Amino acid sequence: MKRIERSTTRWILASVSPRRKEILSRLGLRFSVDPSGIAEPARKNRETPSRYAVRIARLKAEEVADRHNSGLIIGVDTIVVLGNSILVKPETHADARLMLQRLSGRWHEVLSGICLIDCDAHRIHSGCGHSRVHFRRLSAGDIQWYLQTGEHRDKAGAYGVQGYAALFIDRIEGCYFNIVGFPITAFQKVCEKSGIHLIGELKPIADCGLRIAD
Repeated sequence: MKRIERSTTRWILASVSPRRKEILSRLGLRFSVDPSGIAEPARKNRETPSRYAVRIARLKAEEVADRHNSGLIIGVDTIVVLGNSILVKPETHADARLMLQRLSGRWHEVLSGICLIDCDAHRIHSGCGHSRVHFRRLSAGDIQWYLQTGEHRDKAGAYGVQGYAALFIDRIEGCYFNIVGFPITAFQKVCEKSGIHLIGELKPIADCGLRIAD
């Protein structure tokens, strides 16, 4: 595969997720997008959910880093965990319905593995964001209404905290942005381990072409 002689920006996000792009943009980080195309491997025997999320994040970052000679590559993978089971993205309405029924009235965890590769210094650091989410008890009508919104599609655990599913959530512990899909707190810690002063990298929102409504 052809290697890029030099990154157009210092930061490179290895994801096309609109939620991750929005979080980073609103944070004031200037970055480009070069998505990973890896097929996510199955979870290894006895591999904890957090180790699995970090492993996938690293695989994504490494796949993109192979195309760059310089830059900081950000790989992220977010999973929803109920007990010791990972709830993936539903393939059908039936899958989504079952997931929401299982989440109803219970706590679950949202884990986001994050990996930062410094192509210039040849350093790799990783971490994991951890949040807990509690759903109120959902009626059959609640679930049917939610499925009709279509919001469950392409969402781990069959819901999006930033959308209609906010009506189902009555308690959150930990980083909210981690639940959306980008663990800001864990990202800052990974930057610190890499010797990067993240605050110094941020620009005013106005400079990023974003406007905040009155």
